[in-house]
Amino acid sequence: MKHLKLHIFILIVLPVLAGAILYSCSKEESNRFESVLIIYMAANNNLDSYARDNISDIKSGYLPGADDERALLLFTHLSGEEPVLKRLYKRESGEVVEQIISTYSGESSSDASTLSGVLREAEERFHADSYGLILWSHSTGWLPEGYYDTHPSGGVFIEDPYASVVKSFGYDNGREMELTDLASAIPYKLSYIIFDACFNGGIETIYELKEKADYIVASPTEILATGFPYKKIVEPLLTGPDLTQVCDYYYEYYTTGTGYNSATIALYDTKHLASLATVAASVFTNHRAEINLVDPLSVQPYFRLNKHWFYDLEDFISKFASDQEYLNFRTALERVVIYKLNTPQFLDINIQRYSGISTYMPVPVDNELDSYYKRYKWNSDSGMIR
Repeated sequence: MKHLKLHIFILIVLPVLAGAILYSCSKEESNRFESVLIIYMAANNNLDSYARDNISDIKSGYLPGADDERALLLFTHLSGEEPVLKRLYKRESGEVVEQIISTYSGESSSDASTLSGVLREAEERFHADSYGLILWSHSTGWLPEGYYDTHPSGGVFIEDPYASVVKSFGYDNGREMELTDLASAIPYKLSYIIFDACFNGGIETIYELKEKADYIVASPTEILATGFPYKKIVEPLLTGPDLTQVCDYYYEYYTTGTGYNSATIALYDTKHLASLATVAASVFTNHRAEINLVDPLSVQPYFRLNKHWFYDLEDFISKFASDQEYLNFRTALERVVIYKLNTPQFLDINIQRYSGISTYMPVPVDNELDSYYKRYKWNSDSGMIR
């Protein structure tokens, strides 16, 4: 009789238990999510305290539940801590759970291989219909690694009175990730990329990443160190994504909450960038001799301290394009920059013309920077520098 009961137990009960265990272990990895938001915080630098504040804001705002069809993944590399990837969600009680997905001991958050590894891990562990990415750190746009800090303003180094409040992507123990490395590190097409980092609202950055994301949100100027209002933006990103709402929240935050009243932000539709390059190429070809004759002082700047590498793209084109060419270019540009907001002034920069996107202006005497610039896809397709 005992043997018969044991036989029944083996035939009926054990398969059920085994199935339950298998389901429990693989539930996270077999479920398909509607959307996944990945926030990549490279804060092993002097922005560490701001990163911690932003993390607190994330936890105090909207978070999906454990069984929701949306997931928030947070990669952090904070000063004095190992890099770690977590999933954040809330229980019904409101308790925030920080589930460790992976640790990256000994790795630099400014290495392209680390970013690529995090994105691949997210895709493998959280299969989703769409992925969004926020890149949080220092940044100097498209400039070569170290160039921004090693080239003095007007030949002399000037102390920045706003140094403590601006973020100048990736800076980890003196190392930076260059734009081409960033593009190579992204292993699959994203729904959107948001730069919580300075100077990435430039045609060079947006164009280099046009095959990597459907939409990009960035600022042509610097971004204040307090960053985006994370308590508000997570929900429209996971439930939408509503990127115009994110821009609105960003603008409202810096016009009502921080006291600096300094913000530039824009939303870019990447599918129209190739058409923009075609229009720009025609203008540059027809006015080759005039490009280098444009007076930089006549073009809307987005930089401070004479770090003269970021100017308004539309304003620059307007200095030499014919009326019809300018109209054609502006029409093409408006299909790319589909939403933009700016305060009348950003710190000590007066903003009189704002197309929402910046550009480099060629400097004939700076062969180093011009030569470096030629490597970018925007220049290859538009032919600004020959």
